[in-house]
Amino acid sequence: MTSAEFPPTRSMTRRSALGLICMAAVGSSALLSSAGCTAAPAETSAEPVRLLVKVPRTGHDVVFDDSIDEVSQVIEAMARAFEAQSSTPVRVEVEVFEQNQYDDAIVNSFGGEHSVDLLYGDYFNMSTYIHTGHVVPLDDIISEEVRSDIPDLLWDLSTVEGKVYMMPYLARQNVLAYNKELFRQAGLDRFIREGAIQSWSVAEWEEVLDTLACELPEGTFPMMMYAASSQGDTHIMTLLRSHGSPFFDETGHFCLSQPEGVAALRQIQEGVERGWWPPHAENLEIEDCSSLFRNGQLAIYMLNNASVGRYGDSVGLVNFPGGEEDAGCSTMFVSGFEVFDGGDARKVQLGKDFIAFVYNSPDLMDYSAGTLSASRAVSQRHGNQIPYYDLFQSNRDRVVDFTGSNPDTRAVREIFHTVIRELLKGNITPEEAARQLDEQCNQAIDEGVKNSTLHA
Repeated sequence: MTSAEFPPTRSMTRRSALGLICMAAVGSSALLSSAGCTAAPAETSAEPVRLLVKVPRTGHDVVFDDSIDEVSQVIEAMARAFEAQSSTPVRVEVEVFEQNQYDDAIVNSFGGEHSVDLLYGDYFNMSTYIHTGHVVPLDDIISEEVRSDIPDLLWDLSTVEGKVYMMPYLARQNVLAYNKELFRQAGLDRFIREGAIQSWSVAEWEEVLDTLACELPEGTFPMMMYAASSQGDTHIMTLLRSHGSPFFDETGHFCLSQPEGVAALRQIQEGVERGWWPPHAENLEIEDCSSLFRNGQLAIYMLNNASVGRYGDSVGLVNFPGGEEDAGCSTMFVSGFEVFDGGDARKVQLGKDFIAFVYNSPDLMDYSAGTLSASRAVSQRHGNQIPYYDLFQSNRDRVVDFTGSNPDTRAVREIFHTVIRELLKGNITPEEAARQLDEQCNQAIDEGVKNSTLHA
């Protein structure tokens, strides 16, 4: 469906989050009834149950509310609305943690005063926790209306062994962006296209990067590369598909020792001598490359449909190299909710009630509009206002799975960036890097399978 096919957008003013809270609390009895819950006046004499929701610091835009710039503001609004209608007295606290502190915020809090009850985050970070046995299945609160409102692909990504453990709220599609002015300065005008997400062949990629390396002014670099930590490493993983590697085999294990994987690793290593990356990229974080791109010192960097609008017409878009017949590929980052069992049945039920309330509230679901909403209804209401919506929707067939069926994504990521770091430093060959990645990452995958425990 294109934006032209969407029905007229529901009349909405640019209200603040406070206005959302008031609106969401009104009519909550009907919302809860549709979710299979019963609303009743709160027992004000009872001590409220404390529910702790944790969320990583994440930027977020909403097409109809300029006051929102972080997703934690949306979660706060959800919390206040839920408190206002809950039949059980509840105090919902929202705790924000940094993106590189998932384990500190979640695993290290189990059983303590700050033990997590609900988590909002990115699937590739939070799916690991399902296998600790602490995350509860949510099938009993998913109404038929909610299930039909969310595409099957997102339910598949939310399901482990037939049970839904994560509730998708929104998604972001990641591609590469290039600085048009830097391309013009380097004489690469013919690669600039408007209103499209391009795909370049391996030969074209090499031409672009070699030309940029020769023609860019001192202190300006062709393309992102980093390996100082696991932050952003999923984008480097995607680059390893550049020569046609599927990255994972049919069993969900790394298969980079195949010729296509070795060729991609060799290209990354050769890029150091050819001047494709910023100097000493092995010591850079993804944020370092982000800063260079924002400052006009990096020609090619990763962006997604939620962030590309900040650059306006100054950037063009291209898929990551790879895919069948040089079709290029992109990745999709899904974000949503998990409920944790910390041993208190009341909190588990309230956590489920919180999610049921949110997903049966059109106003709360509307706050996923700013990127690719998990809700078809939200997309119909706001798709024609979401920047680049049609462009990224038309590119969805290029999306590849960058996690496989891995039960311990975080363990694999801790291995991955250390090997890439050694590759960039020239301490290992591409063949050695491929062998180490396959052996060590597959061992972590197998350990994850062996140690996996699912909540009943």
